[in-house]
Amino acid sequence: MIEYVASKQKPVIISTGIATEEDISLALEACYRMGNRDIALLKCTSSYPAPIEEANLIMVQDLANRFDVISGLSDHTLGSTAPVVATVFGGKIIEKHFILDRSIGGPDASFSMNEEEFAQMVKAVREAEKAIGQVDYRLTEKQAKGKDFSRSLYIVEDVNEGELATEKNIRSIRPGFGMHPKHLNEVLNKKFNANFKKGTRLDFGCLE
Repeated sequence: MIEYVASKQKPVIISTGIATEEDISLALEACYRMGNRDIALLKCTSSYPAPIEEANLIMVQDLANRFDVISGLSDHTLGSTAPVVATVFGGKIIEKHFILDRSIGGPDASFSMNEEEFAQMVKAVREAEKAIGQVDYRLTEKQAKGKDFSRSLYIVEDVNEGELATEKNIRSIRPGFGMHPKHLNEVLNKKFNANFKKGTRLDFGCLE
């Protein structure tokens, strides 16, 4: 059956369910024999509903890395937590049971989402995608502006030329326009080279 589906040269989505690693490999090989490598594997816990503690969602990431496929989640847990976490682990496909009205009944009714719940899940998944971001230690424009509210070294008492810089007249306070606090030990016990008023931002030019 897998060979027949793969032979249509359409994208193939396979839910792993109770499959072992060997089973998954065999299914993929069946697709490859048909020349089809456009395959997605969905992590699935075959329990209805599935306990959240058995979701094992790190497998979403491992499926993609181990088998070089798109991965996702075939979800039977209650709520949106599992789909959101699966998204964080790189899941690109979320399969969730849907029902218009639970009063209709049926074996899946208890763990199926209604329209409102499904919409909330989609919103949460999209927000998770945005929140993931990328590895980048540079500050965003907003973060850079926020640096103005970080701490830096300021003169906090009026001081005279020749007076020593001490922890009494130099402090690390907001805003962040003065010297970096990492220089505190370097400037302590150095002499001021002029008179300075309280509130002056400190820099090495203030010291001998």
